[in-house]
Order: sequence, then structure tokens, then C-alpha cells
Amino acid sequence: MSVLIIAIIVVVAIAVLALLAVSAQKAKKRRELERMRLREQAGGHRSEAELHASKAQEHEETAREAAERAERERGLADHHGDKAEKIERKL
Repeated sequence: MSVLIIAIIVVVAIAVLALLAVSAQKAKKRRELERMRLREQAGGHRSEAELHASKAQEHEETAREAAERAERERGLADHHGDKAEKIERKL
């Protein structure tokens, strides 16, 4: 009888260890899959951020060009205004 109990205990212990090993492998696989998913997601976010940075840089350049053009046109308008005043004084 005691041999049977020892055999049962050994079989149960082996089964518990096997279940723990399988559970540990599944947990490791889940963590690896989650890590890969997060890595892919981070890569997508990184690409999107680079795209936004590029667009922002383009918009900044466009705004700078518009400001320069506005400054030139203001100077030209001042010049024309001065010229018009001179002509009016002559008349």
C-alpha cells in the first residue's frame, strides 16, 4: 500500500511539474508575442512621428517663405507709397 501511495505522489508531482513547465512556456510565448506587438506598434508610431515632423518642417518652411514674401511686398508697397506722395506733391 505504501508503495502505491508513493507512486501516486510521484506521478502527481511529475504531472504538477509538467503543468508548471507548460504554463511557464505559454507565459513566455505570450510575453514574447506581446513584446513583438509592442515593437511593431512602436515602429509604426515612430514612422508616423517622423512623417509629422517632416510635414511640420515643410509647413515651417512655407510659413517662412510667406513671411519673407510679405516683407518684400510691404517694402514694395512703402516704396510705391513714397513715390505716389512725391508725385502728388508735384501736382
